Amino acid sequence: MKAAKVLMLASSLLLTLGLSGQALAGPQPTWEQLPAQHQEVLSTFQNDWDNLSPERREKLMRRAESWQQLPPDCREALRDRWRELRDLPPEVRASLRQRWQDMSPEERRESMQSRPHKARCPQNN
Repeated sequence: MKAAKVLMLASSLLLTLGLSGQALAGPQPTWEQLPAQHQEVLSTFQNDWDNLSPERREKLMRRAESWQQLPPDCREALRDRWRELRDLPPEVRASLRQRWQDMSPEERRESMQSRPHKARCPQNN
């Protein structure tokens, strides 16, 4: 089912980007102090960056670093799946989000094992 594949995309994207990287120490940089690669990945946060909490900035910087570590094929696979999710009607996205939240941890693990982009992201197998 296409909806199940999209659900797997959303969960795998969040886990892939959120679970790698090391915690950053010290004061949080301003937008201008971020490396150019991080600015590119985090461009949607540029206007609000200085108003984000230190915890939120740290999390976003870890995700940007993790994204940069992914092989280009994997990044493209994740982008493709993200576009597919983004283009779904809002009510379908909401339904998928609710299904994910209703899943048990075991059901989520099983869903993640069959994620569609897995073949293009071998380091995540």
